[in-house]
Amino acid sequence: MKRTSALVRYGGFFLSVGTARVLGLLITSLTFPILVRRLGVETYGLWSYVVALCAFFDVVANPGLTTHIAQQVAARRHAAAELVTDFLALRSLSSLVAMMALLVVARFEARPEARHLLQWYGVAELCVGLTGTDFLLSSLELFHIRSVMSLTQQALYGAGVLLLVRSPKDILWLPASILGSALATNLAGWVVLWSKGFRPSLKISPGRWPAIMGPSLHYAATTMMATVYHRIGHLVVHRFLGDYALGLYAAAVRFVDILKNFVNIGLSVVMPRMALSAQSGAGLKRLVRASVSAMAAVSIPLTLGTLATAHLVVPWVLGASYAGAVGPVRWMAAYLLAAPMASLLSGTILYALGQHRSYLASATVGAVTATVFSLVLVRFFGLPGACVAFVLGEVAVAATAYLLIPHDLRDLWKNPFIAVATFSALLMVVAVRLANSYSSRPLLVVAAGAVVYSIAAAGLGRTLLLQQFGGSE
Repeated sequence: MKRTSALVRYGGFFLSVGTARVLGLLITSLTFPILVRRLGVETYGLWSYVVALCAFFDVVANPGLTTHIAQQVAARRHAAAELVTDFLALRSLSSLVAMMALLVVARFEARPEARHLLQWYGVAELCVGLTGTDFLLSSLELFHIRSVMSLTQQALYGAGVLLLVRSPKDILWLPASILGSALATNLAGWVVLWSKGFRPSLKISPGRWPAIMGPSLHYAATTMMATVYHRIGHLVVHRFLGDYALGLYAAAVRFVDILKNFVNIGLSVVMPRMALSAQSGAGLKRLVRASVSAMAAVSIPLTLGTLATAHLVVPWVLGASYAGAVGPVRWMAAYLLAAPMASLLSGTILYALGQHRSYLASATVGAVTATVFSLVLVRFFGLPGACVAFVLGEVAVAATAYLLIPHDLRDLWKNPFIAVATFSALLMVVAVRLANSYSSRPLLVVAAGAVVYSIAAAGLGRTLLLQQFGGSE
């Protein structure tokens, strides 16, 4: 009875988190095309530059503290509430350092609009970040409440963009929508925590700070490396190619990133199960094999489908002014394979197994690879070079993590469903080409390819999937 109750409980958690992420992703997917159209290529490039630069200061403001405290609260629950005050004190100090550094950097920004955005949005974002509660809600297993908060924040942000951002002149309403929605839901989160009896003491104990900062800095290093290989391309493109090119590049990155997130939803849900199965070699191997099949079933058709339909879908989604993003999106299509591979091998397997040094090593290799190739390829090949460097960063993470996972898991690519998904996706491409020869309507062409892929994959791989997912229970 207890086992059944636990399965129902955690199944509800997975359903809640998964549903919230899917709905949040749908809101983002609907908001993104409207936003890029209203801002225009150059203004969207300016905004992307500010966001990319602020991401580095976010790591300074939160040097792994949230990750460490989340672990402590998850392990000790309400008994760890005494650490939250020290956590907030350390976060305030590190945020103050980040604010001063950001203001110094902003002073060297020649363009007034970029300088004002950095000063206003950057400082306000660091302040709002201090009020975050997501990590506490998750650690206390208040997943349903967290899901509601997440959806509410996404809905408020989407409403702000739809109602307030009408043209490039309304750029300041974009950070106002982001920060306003985040602050409202963060404060609501604290009210919920207080009502649930989670009440941090008001006593600050600096003697505990070294014990908190030690493991936190390790996570901070990993986060910084991940930020580098995700964001360095934005800064390099801005430096050498300007805001217009950055607008195309950033739109292409966001486009493929939204598609990639549909794959990563499953990985985020399966990670706790992997951690639970870590002590059982056979159980972990079955779960990894099933995860590879699920990833292949989505990533392979997304990759080939993006290559085949970018000329139709990109202008349709982003607007005619982003026709120049068709090429970058195609150059980044391989990201839809490389990024889920990196997430599975590094962010899921290594993290679930507790191999934090290996996790950091893979992120560091990715950061170095993305930085070096961005600086070299952009100078010689322009925007295509930046796109290739972006993908190579993810490939480096995946390749390094593959060499660091346990030896008995390294045959995970010997999975027959990969061949099934590849063959079905090739049939899909043929169907897309045929449909496109008769029609240029994106929905019709994409639907034709999706139907062919679904029928082929189901017919050829249904038995394999049932065996793998049945055995992973």
